[in-house]
Amino acid sequence: MSTVCFDRPPQSISPESLAANLHLGALRELDVTPKPGLVDRRDCGSHPDLSYAAMRASVDLLPLYYEQILAHHRQQRPFEDFVQVGIDAENRMTRQIHTNAHKGFIFLSGVVLMAACASDGQAALLRPKIAEIASGFFTRFGSPASHGAGVRDRHGMGGVRAEAERGLPAVFEHGWPRYREALEAGWTPEHAAFYLMAILMQQVEDTTAVHRCGLEGLGRLRQDGARLQKTLESQQTPETMLAALNLDYRLSGLTMGGVADCMALTFALQQTAS
Repeated sequence: MSTVCFDRPPQSISPESLAANLHLGALRELDVTPKPGLVDRRDCGSHPDLSYAAMRASVDLLPLYYEQILAHHRQQRPFEDFVQVGIDAENRMTRQIHTNAHKGFIFLSGVVLMAACASDGQAALLRPKIAEIASGFFTRFGSPASHGAGVRDRHGMGGVRAEAERGLPAVFEHGWPRYREALEAGWTPEHAAFYLMAILMQQVEDTTAVHRCGLEGLGRLRQDGARLQKTLESQQTPETMLAALNLDYRLSGLTMGGVADCMALTFALQQTAS
């Protein structure tokens, strides 16, 4: 497939529809199986502290978070109140499953939903608003302490911060166009999802992979994503290859949380714009 622009670019992104689909997008990402190093319906990947049931419980906490963002927007609450809503969502997740399942997605999906609200649903304004909100957050609050922040400091990587401040190019310039192209070409939803994963593995500067396995881990994601893309474009079935990669990733501890978050966002955006 060649890189394409949407034949029918979405004109509007309803915040209320997006809120519902962000929840469904996270469920869709969880159910994609097999995913190397990630929790899916088959196993826990490289996350022995997680399970499908725990991830599902974490996802099912998200609607309250999105309802609060929408309510705060209607009430024209200050930016600090939106930040507190995100902190509360993280705390609910930790209390429910006693570990981190969706911290990155809570941040990214919250920024995207806030951007949809701020742009009054105008799709053309969504990316600029994402960049504006993310830049405002990091300027005022800095980078929260996390494994990703440590990786960014040690290796000079931009990670999720740079991705958000640039308006999520991995999603809007790469993952979503190629995913939509695959669907419009008649690919099965499953193979289109694998294709999305392949593209994002090559584009996302995934700090979870670097934290676990160094820069070599990120290089492995790039290499395996290119192989997966080639396999799919040659109309070969990828499931055996993905299952083998999952075994390799589990042995080395390699994972790709940033890729998973961007997959879930893409599923949500596609469903909202359809």
